[in-house]
Amino acid sequence: MIIVEIQEIGDLFRIVSHHIAESEDSPDFSAIQRVIDESADKDFHLLEIRDLIRVLLQRTPLERQEQQAIDLFLEGHSLAEIADQLGVSRQTVNDAFWRAVRKLRRMAQVLDISP
Repeated sequence: MIIVEIQEIGDLFRIVSHHIAESEDSPDFSAIQRVIDESADKDFHLLEIRDLIRVLLQRTPLERQEQQAIDLFLEGHSLAEIADQLGVSRQTVNDAFWRAVRKLRRMAQVLDISP
């Protein structure tokens, strides 16, 4: 069994293959197959979410500070880290972030995108 992994690095993709089991008769084959199937389902779901977020971000008019807060949050930064990076108070970032979230939710309703 060969596992092919596609890794996203920014806008680029890298393909990595791993040789795991020689044949379907291998005792590890069915266990590995279950993990792969569950992982693939989860990965496809995350891709769908990412694509929906992209659509919402493209169609939702956000103020500059709201956009910055959302962009940095999506990169994995906490609201406190965002405040530090932007040089503003945590409350300012918190307010901007939640205003943006409300706008994105309204756009999701307009586009009939379910939660």
